[in-house]
Amino acid sequence: MNKSLVCIFLILVTELKAQELFPVDIFTSHTHGITQFRIPSLITTKKGTLLAVCDARVDREGDPPNNVDQVMRRSFDQGKTWEALQTILDFPNKEGAGDPQLIQDPKTGRIFLFYAYCPGRNELIDAPIMLGRHLSLQYVYSDNEGASWSLPIVVEYGLKKDGWHSLWSSPGRGTVLKDGTLVVPISGYDTEKIFAHFIFSSDHGNTWQISGRIGEGINEATIVELSDGTLLVNARNDSKKRAIVTSTDRGQHWSPLSFHPQLQEPTCQGSFIKSKWNNKDVLIFSNPNDPAKRQNLTIKVSFDDGKTWPVQKVIYAGPSAYSCLTELRNGNIGLLYENGTENAYERISFVKMDMNWLVQP
Repeated sequence: MNKSLVCIFLILVTELKAQELFPVDIFTSHTHGITQFRIPSLITTKKGTLLAVCDARVDREGDPPNNVDQVMRRSFDQGKTWEALQTILDFPNKEGAGDPQLIQDPKTGRIFLFYAYCPGRNELIDAPIMLGRHLSLQYVYSDNEGASWSLPIVVEYGLKKDGWHSLWSSPGRGTVLKDGTLVVPISGYDTEKIFAHFIFSSDHGNTWQISGRIGEGINEATIVELSDGTLLVNARNDSKKRAIVTSTDRGQHWSPLSFHPQLQEPTCQGSFIKSKWNNKDVLIFSNPNDPAKRQNLTIKVSFDDGKTWPVQKVIYAGPSAYSCLTELRNGNIGLLYENGTENAYERISFVKMDMNWLVQP
């Protein structure tokens, strides 16, 4: 290699390592008459539209029971500019819709927004508020890139088992398998324990079935399909390490729980997707990389199906919490994440990253 080519190469490497991030605040608490925006969900549609959805906690901060709407902003230029705020769901009184999860059917183009409906009261008086509330698994759909949405549809009928108190969506995004099957991770509660399943549809969302139990003591699961068809789950739990579970039979049976030593967490949601780099599969994971506090939002990259995570990029060192990853139309990566100065819930921001930079150690 001649000297000029070496110089060009060194300049490119330096630029990649020094890439500057330019986050854009998409939802800011105490604006639009909303006390707090939380729980980001983000997808890139087949047409390249970015849909960013989150909770709008209208009257006060905090989870349901609460007056919680679902709101959205869209971008048609890979996150450079965003449309004005649009309200998708606004239930009356103290009824609420939280924990959004987006997924698009690749054949029909239909976009599904799953969420947890809460009737606005704590049904188990002696239970803590998180587990005492009743949550129902519902969705709305859009056939026009999110311009308008259907009326709510209750999806848990026939899926919920005797003794189950609540079912709700794992916030963030669903997964589409190689054969087009739609996979929607969900959590449940039977008044004694939290557990994880997923529901799936092989007929473009006309009917839904439920998987075998992924595990107990875990929730807010995220799922990717590996090249050999194995389903790999990365889930929140209380161990301070992310729970890892696999299935080789499309979710009928699952491996025992393990806890990955490189994926620490302060008990918080994380985002998990599969992408491509140099025609090879890479796994990308984002969460607050701290065992105690919701801070230090970091993206990690794996080149060996999640066995090791050699690349780490700090996106925001301050208070930060939930996040959602997406692959942009040009192959780069977008991230929607909660962050702030005093606490992690002051705003939800979007940032995009060059894939070549992201995978560099």
